[in-house]
Amino acid sequence: MPTNERYITVEDAAKQIEVQPITLRHWLAIGTMPQFVFEDTEYVLQEDVDAFNEACLCRNQRVDAERRRMRLVAS
Repeated sequence: MPTNERYITVEDAAKQIEVQPITLRHWLAIGTMPQFVFEDTEYVLQEDVDAFNEACLCRNQRVDAERRRMRLVAS
């Protein structure tokens, strides 16, 4: 495993993303982000987890803004 990147376990990544580890493992299996296995432990890049969280935050902000616009129109 390259040492110039910061790797975290799937369990730690799941805590940061706020999902169950089994959910994250499912997402990894379908290719949501790359995973690495080293000595029977699964790892992901911290950078990938941060990017995933940022993308979710941006999506949630868009959804919230759209809901606010809908409330203004309905008023």
